[in-house]
Formats: sequence, C-alpha cells, structure tokens
Amino acid sequence: MKTTYHSASMELSIPSELGYEIIARDAVATFALRLGFPPERVEDLKTALSEACINAIEHGNLLTPGLRVHVVCVYEHERLIVEIHDQGSQRYACTTTPLTMAQKVAGLGSLRGMGLLLIEQLMDEAGFLPEVQDGNCFRLALYR
Repeated sequence: MKTTYHSASMELSIPSELGYEIIARDAVATFALRLGFPPERVEDLKTALSEACINAIEHGNLLTPGLRVHVVCVYEHERLIVEIHDQGSQRYACTTTPLTMAQKVAGLGSLRGMGLLLIEQLMDEAGFLPEVQDGNCFRLALYR
C-alpha cells in the first residue's frame, strides 16, 4: 500500500565544502522519490540542487571553513519546495539582464552563470528570495 502525503518536510545542514552537495542531492532525491515524484523529474531536481548548493558554497559562503549551507524541503499542495540558504556576507546581485544560454554558448559572454540558467530550465520555479536577512536563499520548486 502506497502512502499518500499531504505535507512533509526535511532539513539538513552541510559544511561549506565542495563535495558535500552530493550528500544534500542524494538526501533530497530520496525524499522526493518517497513522496512519489517520477524518477526523471527527481533527476532534474538532483542536477538543479547540486548547482544551487555549489553556488551557495562558492559564491555565497566564499568557500569559508566553518560556514554552513542549510537545505530545507517542504512538500505541500502537490509541490516540493527546496530552499538553499548560505551564511555568506556576499549577497547575490544581478544588476544587468543576464544573457541566455544560447548567447553564452555562442561566445557572446562568459560561461559563468550557466548553472542558474540550467536550474531555471529544469525546475518549475527557481530564483533568489529577495528579503533574506543573512546570506542568500535560493528557492527551487517542483510540481507533481
């Protein structure tokens, strides 16, 4: 008999060290599979979450030992929301209109920032939450 979830949540905290994103990715993937998300969508989630955690480690926390990346998952109303919080003092600020993936691949700009474009393509919702007091918070959402 399959369990039906109306709401569920999970939280984890990882060191701000490259490689630990794999632990977050695998834990969230297991959570999503348990909630009944299709395996192909869970693969999309794994890729997006890995990119978001790497960004939090590298750009938010600036690879600072002792800082953490917190991952919070909430499932409600047929939607899985995953928030990735860093503790960094460097706030994300996009001051210009970003190039598209096609423009970057065509050599019209730096390949940096491709991860954010990839995340946007893979998730139903993705973006930084603007009113976070400390660090940055990037939100992913996946609909059933």
